[in-house]
Amino acid sequence: MEVNRVQNNSEGNNNNGNINRGYLGAVAAVGAVAAGGLYYLYSSKGKDKSQVNQARPTEAEMSQQPGTNTTMTGLLGSFTDMLRFANTPVMPVRPEVVIPENPVITNLNGLLADIYVRHIALRDDDFEKHYKVFDSIFRRLVKEMKEGDAYFKQYSSTVQFAGSHYDRLRINKPDEFDMDIIIGLPVNLSEDRVNPAKSDVVLEPKSPGFIQLKMGDQFKNLPNRDGEGWLINKAAYKWLDERNYLLRSKFTDWFKSVVDLGLQRFERNSNGSRYSVVDGVPYTLRLSSSGPAITLIIENQPTRFKLDVDLVPALKFPEERWPICRGYRKVPKTCSKDIWMVVPKPNKAGLNKYDMDRSWRLALHLQERELMHDTNNMRQAIRLIKKLRDSMGMNKIASYYIKTLFFLEAIEHENDPTYWSRNNPAMLFITMVKKFHKALSDGVIPYFWNKDNNLIGHIDKSILTGYANKLQKLMEVLNTPAQYKTVAKYLLPPADFDVYNKKFLHI
Repeated sequence: MEVNRVQNNSEGNNNNGNINRGYLGAVAAVGAVAAGGLYYLYSSKGKDKSQVNQARPTEAEMSQQPGTNTTMTGLLGSFTDMLRFANTPVMPVRPEVVIPENPVITNLNGLLADIYVRHIALRDDDFEKHYKVFDSIFRRLVKEMKEGDAYFKQYSSTVQFAGSHYDRLRINKPDEFDMDIIIGLPVNLSEDRVNPAKSDVVLEPKSPGFIQLKMGDQFKNLPNRDGEGWLINKAAYKWLDERNYLLRSKFTDWFKSVVDLGLQRFERNSNGSRYSVVDGVPYTLRLSSSGPAITLIIENQPTRFKLDVDLVPALKFPEERWPICRGYRKVPKTCSKDIWMVVPKPNKAGLNKYDMDRSWRLALHLQERELMHDTNNMRQAIRLIKKLRDSMGMNKIASYYIKTLFFLEAIEHENDPTYWSRNNPAMLFITMVKKFHKALSDGVIPYFWNKDNNLIGHIDKSILTGYANKLQKLMEVLNTPAQYKTVAKYLLPPADFDVYNKKFLHI
């Protein structure tokens, strides 16, 4: 487990100014579990705490990827690479986060650790409640979606968490979830490299990071091939345009209708809103659309509870079909998985309407997560940079851009397995602030899988320059170790810093 790795690391890094040991247990526990991971365990009625603790999966077990040939019947609670559905009840692991009343802050590591447990880590009462409400409602929604649509019932085999929860990088509050719902196609595995038109699906690269999907001969033959199965498979046939390209817009419209049908099967309250009761508390349910996702909004107004769940449909392809062409990075051997995915996101850099309508964005969440496997202090450093971004108002910088900087750093040190363990969070924080500053100054964060795609190329240069100037001031502080307490000014919003300074720092 990551907890043990971080604790062991504390024994031999005194030359770098380690986080003091009083914080290490809390930081490690939150880092491994609360801040984005919250591993669910299999549980059943009657199990006591000792039994539950013994059931905790190992890091190796959590990194294994199950197969993809079963159907969803309810949420299994396991934050492994692919989340499977079953009727097993789930229970979250609650980290024991200790917030010291009088912290001893003598260096940058100590400061970062204390700020982390007070202002970044997920609180156990928050995440336990949010996950429980999510689990209950999402489990039922998927069941109702399957009841309402025959194609979804047959071809929705897996669901995986995406974003910060999937990567165990969530900070502050667990009030947003990203779910990739993987939809199969009647045919999509076979590839004919000699005559691509005879492939089940022809993958046509467009702008770096985007692809178009043209259906091959087998797909076009579905009406004649499938017999009774055509009654189900004809849904996919309707997603094609006149040139047999799979239109993301038609696919997305179908998926949104499936979600809506599922929600319509929930009961209405006296105000006419759909709702669900969890532990005796009623939560209203409504949908909102944004990009490729449809967002399920779960609320209880009397308690000011709100949870947003982004449901993103995705198509999968076997990893044997990657890379899609030259210019794309091969999957590193340590990151190999069975599949990669595409999601129906429009290519805004497209040359015409066809490019927009037919575009799909590449998604290699599974492979990217492996880049963070066994990296000890990497996740801690990512969370700190995310907090820095939030506190400094860098609203245009998505979390994925920050993760990409770390992916690129990981590849630079791929032949140095101790890099992320021998360098403590403070050292990594300083290093990555400098990398972040350079990226903003240059106006370039290259997409990990294809460097020709500049992830921040769409952001106005003046905005990036403003962000870089903010970081320049922090870099000057970091270059003067004696000023380590001043780092809190950049990691915390002004109001939080004022309270924190008066209570602990006195600067």
